[in-house]
Amino acid sequence: MKIRQRSEPGQWRRTLLTAAVSTVFGVGTVNAGQCLEGDLRAPAGYYQIPESDDGGDYDCERVEPHDGGLSLTSKYQGSDDARNELNEEAQQAYKEATEKVRSFEKAVIAAADDYQVDGDGTAALSCLMDNLDAWASEDALLTDDINHVGQAVRKWALAAAANAYLRAMASAPEGALDPAQSERIESWFRRLSDGVRAYYTDRDPDKINNHDYWAAWAVMSSAVATQECGDWNWSLAKFDEAMGQVNSGGYLPRELSRETRALEYLNYAMQPLTMIATFAEVNGYTLHERYQTEFRALANNVVEGLESPELIENLVGHEQITEGLYKSWSLAWMEPWQVMWGDVSGMQGFLEEWRPMKSTRLGGDITYLYRIDPLWPVDARPNPPGDIQLRDS
Repeated sequence: MKIRQRSEPGQWRRTLLTAAVSTVFGVGTVNAGQCLEGDLRAPAGYYQIPESDDGGDYDCERVEPHDGGLSLTSKYQGSDDARNELNEEAQQAYKEATEKVRSFEKAVIAAADDYQVDGDGTAALSCLMDNLDAWASEDALLTDDINHVGQAVRKWALAAAANAYLRAMASAPEGALDPAQSERIESWFRRLSDGVRAYYTDRDPDKINNHDYWAAWAVMSSAVATQECGDWNWSLAKFDEAMGQVNSGGYLPRELSRETRALEYLNYAMQPLTMIATFAEVNGYTLHERYQTEFRALANNVVEGLESPELIENLVGHEQITEGLYKSWSLAWMEPWQVMWGDVSGMQGFLEEWRPMKSTRLGGDITYLYRIDPLWPVDARPNPPGDIQLRDS
């Protein structure tokens, strides 16, 4: 059975604004940044005019839709509660089962970069849209044959796909996108968001971790693409939930419990949390200001831990696994953080070493997207591209 579309009155369109979100932001802030359908926007970098078509041939990677179930094997199968020991056989099975999904994520984001950054023109734009449309038309990833691992895979795919689409719709010339194609894609996003929300709502507090933050980022990205206030408000409430987990030392206990991978997962949690706060900021919700104590302490601790992993080792009593941690995609969250809220001690060094920062699930070429100031006046509508200014960095 497929996930149903939003047909019943109120189904999955419930507005949390007067309840959970009002609690999060207070009446004054809600009034200043209240979600109105048709008014949600991405950071200004998404609106940058694509480079000119270079006139060359474009090789589009077409990825056939995933047509199976999503009951998948965890790469940590057999590990204890810390979930920190890789099972090589299970990891290989996981890679094979998710190959199409991961290829799809990379293909749509690569096409967005090819179109907006590299100047591959309408061929790249068509490649992006055709891939999204093919998956949407086949109801890909909308299955009841899904376990907790499959839920994770589905939300990551939504995050990548929604950001790729956002970049296309924000930067393409008027009339460049096929309305029927866009409607199929946006309908698919809504149904994927339904599935993500259904699984990650009302979770046991002891189970809430980075997966919930990634779910919120995926649904928020979809919300901007589809102008769904219910999804937007749900994501804001999940951020509040995350900040409620930050302990007095400025750490996320559930990520610390990963023992040898505590630093890896603290950094992994910062990726969606930073993006949620960034998107919220440009829509008038000052999450960083409201949670400055918790959020900035968490960022400071992660950067300090990346500079000196022994700090986390001393905290959790386990030597930290850092293989694969120091990569552009892993540290990409630092780019929007620094643009939005200034430097954290040590952050600039990582940015200088690893730029350009690129992350499929955060939107693609992050350095390109955030080389401009993403803030617009709360009470003013942006007028891209006229009021977009490149930064000097």
